Amino acid sequence: MEAVLSCEGVCFGYRRGPRVLDGVSLDLRAGRVCALVGPNGSGKSTLLRVLAGLAACDEGRVTLGARGVRSWTAPERARRLALVTQRPEVAFGYSVAEVVRFGLVARGGLADSASIVDGALARIGMTARAPDRFEHLSVGQQQRVALARALAQMEGMTGGVLLADEPVSAMDPRDALDSLSILEDLARGGHAVLVVLHDLNQALRFADDAIVLGADGRVAARGAVAEVLTPGVLEDVFGVGFEIVRRDSASGGVLIPTPRTPIS
Repeated sequence: MEAVLSCEGVCFGYRRGPRVLDGVSLDLRAGRVCALVGPNGSGKSTLLRVLAGLAACDEGRVTLGARGVRSWTAPERARRLALVTQRPEVAFGYSVAEVVRFGLVARGGLADSASIVDGALARIGMTARAPDRFEHLSVGQQQRVALARALAQMEGMTGGVLLADEPVSAMDPRDALDSLSILEDLARGGHAVLVVLHDLNQALRFADDAIVLGADGRVAARGAVAEVLTPGVLEDVFGVGFEIVRRDSASGGVLIPTPRTPIS
């Protein structure tokens, strides 16, 4: 299956600063969830901005479909790609429903916008909060609304891309599991999903593939999630030891990396 979004040899650095991304290459394919993991400061959020066309790479190429990602106009990109940022922020005074509707505005609007907004809010379990002001929500609830905005934006897309930057970091366990299940459903519906996660257990549970960025902004490993999130890879990247534990021996179990002892 051809990649929906890909990058090759991407390098990026902020002005007067060190290089953040160094030779990053990846392919995002329809029908798969890819987890992006790595230590703080390894360039994960920056990579998502470059992939979304919000920042131009210094070297390399990012391709959305058959074209460079920045060759699409903003509305054209919005009809093919949605981005959920790490800290959702909007100007004061907007209601929850209005924030979700922004996803439709980004792509030029749809005729049945009210039903799409209602459906997105129902999917995240926040229908009752539709008239409430966005800034009155907890951070975890705001993250759920940001996901609903992306769902509204992706309504009717075929083979779209969702880039999500730590979308469940402030959620309680139930909402986090529900939200990650939504990402999984999006992939099964034919979209490509790239999600930044710090919880390696969540990555193992929900992702098909994984990409590990090292502190130097280079790809340390990529491939099938169970082959990438291993002690040998993780210990080098995070600087602590890991062990694999078996949770359910009756069914073959789930492999879970667990911090062990710091590496001296």
